[in-house]
Amino acid sequence: MKLTILLLGLLIVASTTPGISQTHQGAWEFSVSGAFSSLSMKTETSGFAGTQTHESDAVNYFSLMLRPGFYVIDGLEIEPEINWGAADGVPPSFSLSGNLSYTYLIPGTRFAPFAIAGYGVGNGIPVLERMFDRSSDEFNIGVLNLGAGLKLFAAKQVALRAEYRYQRYSREETVGSGTYGSTVKSTFNFHNVFLGVSIFLP
Repeated sequence: MKLTILLLGLLIVASTTPGISQTHQGAWEFSVSGAFSSLSMKTETSGFAGTQTHESDAVNYFSLMLRPGFYVIDGLEIEPEINWGAADGVPPSFSLSGNLSYTYLIPGTRFAPFAIAGYGVGNGIPVLERMFDRSSDEFNIGVLNLGAGLKLFAAKQVALRAEYRYQRYSREETVGSGTYGSTVKSTFNFHNVFLGVSIFLP
């Protein structure tokens, strides 16, 4: 209860304190979001032979999204994105996307909602909504990014960033060869929430 009251009080203060716009033409924004997961699995099988239990060791996963952005006009930002993912015992995966985003600072507040859209290529498809598994030795997986979120300025040049992102990964590959070859097209749709921080440079 006390934590809820404290968070509510912080939101009220943040919403009434005038924000300073760092989203003007010529400004830079450097943003980072990350995620860490640990996965273990336990399987129990019961039958005529009794009960058997198998438990896997925990596997750690880490993903990091880096975004250097440049405001070409007030609010409109070119925001390339590098997504790096790693897991225990597998090669890292990468995707590179070219995104456009528009940020609007609500007058008299520290809140700045934004929308983002873009497309890129990579060599991995997320598993459990974390991009850590390399799926290809080439950059032949398409990545569509559509999303929206909110930046909350904690200081003049620092903002906390919360974002919903729809991502579609698509891949086309040929199985077999010659007369017996076939083309397989796969599409994976993800709905993600990313949390991060942005640093603004005038």
